[in-house]
Amino acid sequence: MYKTKRGSYFGTEIERRWWNRFREDGFFARGNGELWLDKDGLHFLRRLTTKPLVIRWTEITGIRLGRWHAGRWAMTFPILKVDFRRRSRDLSAGFLLSRNWSHMEAFARELRRKVSSIGAIGV
Repeated sequence: MYKTKRGSYFGTEIERRWWNRFREDGFFARGNGELWLDKDGLHFLRRLTTKPLVIRWTEITGIRLGRWHAGRWAMTFPILKVDFRRRSRDLSAGFLLSRNWSHMEAFARELRRKVSSIGAIGV
């Protein structure tokens, strides 16, 4: 297991359309919380909840950084965008974990390496 990172969950888009948000599996509500990685995948537990959002390594199709996600702007801060496929839908979850671009670029590279070592497609 990796060290947890405090941050914010911005939401999950369907087919990269900011107005079309994924509402299943607890992915609808935005909020602050903690992100961690383990052998199964990426987890984010929002404050005041008991069940984390889970994106399995085998579902992940890409890792990107940006400034906008799901209709929210992060000013100049990097948003980690985790692209994944679930139930025949292309989804993208957004997380604000650090204000430092170089730290987030290094974290994104680490995630890409992890996903590619597991054999996920398109990373």
